[in-house]
Amino acid sequence: MSGGSATPLEQSATPQVDALQAHLLDHTLRVLLRDGYRRFSMNAVAASAKASKETLYRHFGDKAGLLHAALVRSAGMIEPLLHVGLDEASSPIDRLRRLGMNYLHGCYLPESLALQRIAVADGADGLGPLFADEITERAVAVVEDDFEALGSARPRQDAELFLGMIQGKLHERIMLGVEIDDLEVQLARNVEHALEVLAPYLDSMPSDPHR
Repeated sequence: MSGGSATPLEQSATPQVDALQAHLLDHTLRVLLRDGYRRFSMNAVAASAKASKETLYRHFGDKAGLLHAALVRSAGMIEPLLHVGLDEASSPIDRLRRLGMNYLHGCYLPESLALQRIAVADGADGLGPLFADEITERAVAVVEDDFEALGSARPRQDAELFLGMIQGKLHERIMLGVEIDDLEVQLARNVEHALEVLAPYLDSMPSDPHR
């Protein structure tokens, strides 16, 4: 072990502390979704969680630390969601298909959609950069790994292109609150179209034979 002293939180890390932090962060997201970034306050979280503001400061430091921890917690739930069913994929293309659908399903969960709207509305001076760093980057990294395994020379760019293609104009309509009657059909159509467009490029990659 290193000779550095542990922080009070590290020294007291217990299942009870973990449960308390999870409780506080759940209420942080609840308040954020209810009030938006600009009206968000430590007092509101404390009231919602039935905890003292001093408890929030002790565990998370300040408002910025609390929001960052809440988004990190949300981001930690992304990767398992993205990987649902990938082990059952019959081919690299089928794996990308499943990955694309998992990503879109995650984007349009009510909580996720609300966070995206808040991040876009607040822009660079609000939740936008934090959302991009903790949520968007986590998703791109997972897709990037798949393109790298396929043999892409530019896996990062390929991942961003693929995710942009499968969202398309449909994403804008959903973000604006337009009700989509056949959402699942349109999501699948977007993914299939992206794979068709990318097919010649994907076929040219020296994909890993073990995938």
